[in-house]
Amino acid sequence: MARKTYNSLHSYKRIHINPETRRMTLPEQFYDALRLDDEIMLAQVGDYIVMRNPEEMVETETGILEAVIDDGFEGQDIVREFAYRKARQEERLRQEVLRQEQEETSQLSIDL
Repeated sequence: MARKTYNSLHSYKRIHINPETRRMTLPEQFYDALRLDDEIMLAQVGDYIVMRNPEEMVETETGILEAVIDDGFEGQDIVREFAYRKARQEERLRQEVLRQEQEETSQLSIDL
């Protein structure tokens, strides 16, 4: 049987999803590690689902907006530049996840 080797895997757990309600229970260690309250941000990147603390996403978006304003954009140009930079950031995240996926699949270990 093949075993995948992960470089930076902190926690791994198989959990049940109720097929009728599509609900699952997030294990406490994941909940605590992400410092969650009552919401979570999900993003699909290729075959992966990335979970993030919503507050972290707000901080990131606020940082992008501050940088746009600091760079001197005004009026509707702020909106366009913010959307452009946010899309670039999302593309960088997607590329990073896909790059890690390629690295991980190239480190396949086999148990005999």
